[in-house]
Amino acid sequence: MLRVLFNLFDGFTIRHLTQRIAMSVMGLGVGLIGIGFLIAAAYEAVADALGTLDASLIFAAVFIVLAIALFGLASFRWNRRPRPMLARARLGVVAEAIALAQTLIRKDPAKAVFAALVLGAITEYTRKRDADHAD
Repeated sequence: MLRVLFNLFDGFTIRHLTQRIAMSVMGLGVGLIGIGFLIAAAYEAVADALGTLDASLIFAAVFIVLAIALFGLASFRWNRRPRPMLARARLGVVAEAIALAQTLIRKDPAKAVFAALVLGAITEYTRKRDADHAD
């Protein structure tokens, strides 16, 4: 396994990879500087047309709205992320409930009705919550 990794990442590949990363970071920096100058030029144009106070208020409002939109999108994506551990935990709870129901049925068949009601309520609750989150 290590031999494959050493053959995959030899000195030549690592040198070119580091050069590519460095050039990408520098390109990103230069691009951000360019965007900064574009924003400054747009600010100057709006300031010449409306005045400096109005231009400052407009640009501040636009950036605040963009920030709120990005935070909202990040929160939405965070809440909609897959949760495999939660699904496994639910399966564990269901397995324990089934084991408890089987024990109750074996010891006293009259308690089977009560166990069925409890399991039905649990199932209805989890299905309803899943349906609410799917909307």
